[in-house]
Amino acid sequence: MQNLTAHLNMIRAMKMKPNFSELARIYGIDRRTVKKYYEGYEGKPKNRNKPSKLDKYYDEIKSKLAIKGVTVKGVYEYLKSKDE
Repeated sequence: MQNLTAHLNMIRAMKMKPNFSELARIYGIDRRTVKKYYEGYEGKPKNRNKPSKLDKYYDEIKSKLAIKGVTVKGVYEYLKSKDE
């Protein structure tokens, strides 16, 4: 997509309308994708700001894992049974 965006920027700088079908053939993608990038699409974000379901148990998990001999699976099972 790097080359495509550079190509589209050159066309935009020349104030010309691109031939989306021709660009799609050159880059081997759908013409609607080319148009989407021409209109400013930047791609999916690299990461999501989605909170974990376990965030509210962070301190409790940390304290349980500090106990010698306790496993992650054991803490998980403990929290799972606690919620029921």
